[in-house]
Amino acid sequence: METQYKIIGGDGREYGPATIDELKSWIKDGRVAGATPIWRSDTGLWSPAAQFAEIRGELTQVIAAAGLAAVNAARPVGFWARLGAYLVDRIILSIVCGFIWETIVSAMGWKFPPPPQNVQTVQDILAYFQSLGPLLAYQMLVVFACGFFYEVIFNGSFGATLGKMAIGARIVRVDGSRIGYGIAAARWLAERLSDITCGVGYLLVAFRDDKRALHDLIVGTRVIFVRR
Repeated sequence: METQYKIIGGDGREYGPATIDELKSWIKDGRVAGATPIWRSDTGLWSPAAQFAEIRGELTQVIAAAGLAAVNAARPVGFWARLGAYLVDRIILSIVCGFIWETIVSAMGWKFPPPPQNVQTVQDILAYFQSLGPLLAYQMLVVFACGFFYEVIFNGSFGATLGKMAIGARIVRVDGSRIGYGIAAARWLAERLSDITCGVGYLLVAFRDDKRALHDLIVGTRVIFVRR
């Protein structure tokens, strides 16, 4: 005998019995969600729809379609708003990086050599900057490390840095799903390409209808408003 199903609809009423094909059609019509109580004849028990393996694929497709529709309907974050969020992040990072750098310098006993008093030739200037080379390299490493961990941790965990949170924005994949730590790390690396292009990668936001920067296009992300 074919397995039969019943559901408790959104109005609290019981519907069924129905075959598996009818149940799947109800899912596509939006009558069944992951939390919808379903009864199956072979067990005689009521359980949430998400627990039934035979309809999990249909539920996933409907959820994905709903998420994509929500993202498409969401307002993309434009250039000036993203610039504002960027400046907030830069202020936060400058404070954090400055504190970390000063702590390292103090712990290691490093000191920047004083500038030369009598500069006679270009070679004197080059020699001074050459003496700064190792410390500047370490400082740059600290700056990059701070930026990387800041963006990956916040974007991977919450989909937004503190700057983006301040304007009510979030980074999502093009299908509306969360980006996670892997995409967050790849996105940070892709941002460096926007830096290399003297900011042209960022300026794409101002000219594209979907407001996606170069790094968004590379890793498949969008920046959208999550509150109005």
